[in-house]
Amino acid sequence: MAEHLIDKKKNPFVALFIPNSDDTKGAFVRKIIVLIALVVAIICGLFILTDFASQKADDKMNEEIRDIVDLNASGTFSIDQSKVDEIREEQPKILDKFIDLYAQNKDLVGWIKVGHYIDYPVLMREGLENQDYYLYRDFNEVYTEKGPGSIFCDNHIIPYSDANNLVIYGHNMASGKRFATLTFYNPYSTRADGFIDYYKKYPTLQFDTLYEEGTYKIFAGIFINTEEKDGYPYPYYRKRQFKSEYEFMDFMGNIMDRSTFYTGVDVEYGDQIITLSTCYWYPTGNDVDTRFALFARKVRDGESPEVDVDQIKVNPSPLFFDEYYRRVGGSWAGRNWDLSLVKDFDKYSDKIDSLDEKEPVTVG
Repeated sequence: MAEHLIDKKKNPFVALFIPNSDDTKGAFVRKIIVLIALVVAIICGLFILTDFASQKADDKMNEEIRDIVDLNASGTFSIDQSKVDEIREEQPKILDKFIDLYAQNKDLVGWIKVGHYIDYPVLMREGLENQDYYLYRDFNEVYTEKGPGSIFCDNHIIPYSDANNLVIYGHNMASGKRFATLTFYNPYSTRADGFIDYYKKYPTLQFDTLYEEGTYKIFAGIFINTEEKDGYPYPYYRKRQFKSEYEFMDFMGNIMDRSTFYTGVDVEYGDQIITLSTCYWYPTGNDVDTRFALFARKVRDGESPEVDVDQIKVNPSPLFFDEYYRRVGGSWAGRNWDLSLVKDFDKYSDKIDSLDEKEPVTVG
């Protein structure tokens, strides 16, 4: 008979894994389960190898980009002088260190460095329809589904821009790449024990536009939802320009009430704010769409970039969202931060309600 052409004693693999007519019902089911498990393991292994290779290629590309910036900063360019002159004519205020990269991709708008790991170019594609163009595209505009993408923004960055809040996005990658380590600044995270030490080591961040270098002092961080079903989602990413002092105070009141920590860094109307945003699911779980956002303000003209890091403290009762309290417990204890951290906030504090979903009104 055909089923006996293979000697199972001489083929232990067949005997263990391949179903045949001699098997009992239980043995048949067991072999099917084992085969499915083997197929799944092989597929997962291929995904891991592919992801590893992709990550290595991404690391290599970013290392090369950083090398280009260092060379340009020293006055060495890979493009010919005529191209350098052309770029300088198009962008007369551009910093030398960005000339080669700008020649490769004119969506380059700057460079962000935060903590020990975040060190990337920042990109922006013009047009409202292109706001998330670089969500899954690398510096060379190569698209990878669910890939690490790039660090990107959707604000216009021009020389001496008067935009009050620049919002920059990046993926929270399991590999620790892109904006994953932003959450090191969150005391309500999986590595809360290291929060104080990490902040004391890195109390500022560096954001250089094409045209000027800038140091920013970190002053707040929030863990927030994005969908109405989980509670009121404060739209921190929509606040770009403050047309009045009250609009600025309304924004700051909402951020400070929600901040998981306070640094002692003061903020005032007219400051340039930078917001760094990434996905983060702990402790509510990945079935709730949540973000961690870090806030910093630019060092003012004539101000020392030094920060008194000993003023850092964890907020014991940040304003979280409804679903957080349902899953984790607790409730908001009310506004508990030092109002002097936001200059002149006391003039508006009784008019600003962080739980009010209405747009801010103009105060005379």
